[in-house]
Amino acid sequence: MGNTYISALIDGLKSKIEVLEQIHQKDEEQFELTKVTPFPYDDFDRNVEEKSVLIYKLNKLDQGFELIYNNVKEELSSNKELYKEEIKTMQNLITRATDLSVQIQAEESRNKAAMESAFKDEKSRLKSNRSGVKAVRSYTQTMRAGTAYSGLWDEKK
Repeated sequence: MGNTYISALIDGLKSKIEVLEQIHQKDEEQFELTKVTPFPYDDFDRNVEEKSVLIYKLNKLDQGFELIYNNVKEELSSNKELYKEEIKTMQNLITRATDLSVQIQAEESRNKAAMESAFKDEKSRLKSNRSGVKAVRSYTQTMRAGTAYSGLWDEKK
């Protein structure tokens, strides 16, 4: 019984690492999107959706790990020598998962700052475009009003 559960724990940890690596990849893609002008809202939304699915999977893996671990923790504690290799493997996998989690947290902070900067730049760009549109609209209205500046025309001819 114990070996099956322990194998499931190890497989769950490996799956968790795979999902964390995919989240890391999505974070890198997200960071690259912040450098694109004009800001690619659709691509960014797609990235966030894909990352949300991965986070959901990660939470489910964590829940499954906890359920299985609760079934075997007694066995692992009482027979440490018997499961020495499996325990060592799980410790290495947990260390790897923890390292990835810390890395992802740092990437999330970096991405947040990059997103704030990208949105600020995008807001400035849109404001500039609006100013240009206002100038064109004003010019058009002035020109429609007739001879806007009669001083521009040489009336002596």
